[in-house]
Amino acid sequence: MKSLRHLSRGIRKFERTLLNDGASKIPYSSSRSVSARSEERFIRGQNQEIIIPSPYGEVTYPNSKIPEYVWRNVNEFSKLIALECGVTGRKYTYGQARDAANYVARSLRNLKFAEGDIIALIAPNLPEWALAFLGILEAGLVVTTINPYYTVEEITMQLELSGAKGIVTAKEILPVVRKAAAKHRLGSSLIVIEDGTTGPTTEGTILFKDLITRGKDLPGLKALNRSTEDLAVLPFSSGTTGLPKGVMLTHANLVSNMEMVNAIVDQDMWIRATTEEYQDVIPIFLPSFHIFGMNGILLPCLAAGTKLVTLPKFQPETFLDVFVKQKPTILICVPPIILFLSVSPLVKKEHLSNVRTAFSGAAPLSKEDVDRFYEKFRLDNSRFKFCQGYGLTECAPVAFMEKTGLKYASIGKNICGCDARLVDPVTKVDICEPRRNGELWIRGPHVMKGYFDNPEATKEILREDGWLKTGDIAYFDDDLDFFITDRLKELIKVKGFQVPPAELESLLRTHPDVEEAAIIGIPDARSGEVPRAYVVLKKDRKISEEEIKNFIKGKVSEYKRLNGGVSFVRDIPKNASGKILRIKIKEAYLRGNS
Repeated sequence: MKSLRHLSRGIRKFERTLLNDGASKIPYSSSRSVSARSEERFIRGQNQEIIIPSPYGEVTYPNSKIPEYVWRNVNEFSKLIALECGVTGRKYTYGQARDAANYVARSLRNLKFAEGDIIALIAPNLPEWALAFLGILEAGLVVTTINPYYTVEEITMQLELSGAKGIVTAKEILPVVRKAAAKHRLGSSLIVIEDGTTGPTTEGTILFKDLITRGKDLPGLKALNRSTEDLAVLPFSSGTTGLPKGVMLTHANLVSNMEMVNAIVDQDMWIRATTEEYQDVIPIFLPSFHIFGMNGILLPCLAAGTKLVTLPKFQPETFLDVFVKQKPTILICVPPIILFLSVSPLVKKEHLSNVRTAFSGAAPLSKEDVDRFYEKFRLDNSRFKFCQGYGLTECAPVAFMEKTGLKYASIGKNICGCDARLVDPVTKVDICEPRRNGELWIRGPHVMKGYFDNPEATKEILREDGWLKTGDIAYFDDDLDFFITDRLKELIKVKGFQVPPAELESLLRTHPDVEEAAIIGIPDARSGEVPRAYVVLKKDRKISEEEIKNFIKGKVSEYKRLNGGVSFVRDIPKNASGKILRIKIKEAYLRGNS
């Protein structure tokens, strides 16, 4: 159970409906010297770059702002449950949710916030999170989402970097948020969701439920001057390559990305049509403040009429209780969840008996990890599909998806409307040969406008011709399916050879005594760098450093061996989406703390 607690702590620190016939649609086309056809494997761009176009063709998406898109078919399922709290059972139908979000928007405008003002949303996954998010956008405001478990200093930093004019938060974390609000002089614009918890007084704040009640009696919203190309959401990057940066995402960025995914998936694997007789059930435990939870789960699932069961924190018993009582049909998660389901004695085959598809993103899973998952639940592809995808905050977030359920270790192909390139990180030459590593570049209507108030950082990652340099190392196979091998800045350089940490981590997880592992490069006088392992053992297992080193020694080339040693730790630091924070591990090592 100790290892489960460590895993849950690590996780804590971390679409298909028809378009309205009358909605105008925006085709997206990139600047290419020849038009891309889905059967063309490579095409030349205007600057002679070698482009790998999406095999699914271009994308067309409605000229709608996010709330309009989400609620466009709501009358078809207005009496069905939209949001239910997996802890308290508090719930909203689709009709109630739509009306509540609209009343929140009216009240916010009545509070004299101006179009384009930024509102910080600092709350765990609650049904009201979605109502606040959509209400803020409907009012013509901008949302910056903040991790609810940040410290006072971390919240204060994001409030200052974003220039937020108001805060919506939850009662549970009110004492911390009050201190940050006071530092940012926002005490008079503090709106509190009463989440069923006892404790801190809400005196001196505005209650979220009162926004809904008062908004009902306020006049309807006047027409806004906001465009679909205006800033809508300002999530902050994880900061794994420097200080956190605000990612400027427009309404069009998020709406286009939902449609880019919709265009390639079938209802057998993704959300089925919602009717009075059938409604998919999806638990949302990945944090909504993160782009994966927000535009990978929450918004597309609401737009399609699913029942979303919200969980404010990952707690194994509560998480599994949702599977028993709610019988989810689709699981959208990150690698630590797959690993938890695979190894935890609490998890039985029956827990996933209604699940037909599992999607995993945010970090790569090896074939061995997926095989172990299949074996435990006795799954086969005739009734179940396991799919991996790839994305990042800067592209709202999805860019690749493996939709066949057959190539477990692959992130699949670039989704509809998403162009890709592989660029040699040393020579800067485009790569068009299979199985050769290069930095992955992406272009499409989902790519961010840039980093907020940070032109220098924007210039480093986003070129003027629209190409986003992801910083991830990848290769493709003969079928143009892509595979992520590692982060460009996290590659370990041993005597000039490149060692991807994820490769060694994947190997370590195949050891019967190892639950989790992280690899960093540490300075070495002879080799420049050498790999060092941080290992979490399974409960009640014991093994020596030498045994771990010998296990790897027999499986890799000499330069990939663990010549930097092995450290046994209680847990591995991760960000909110489940990515290993190798930079924090390395910083601790360099300070002499490991």
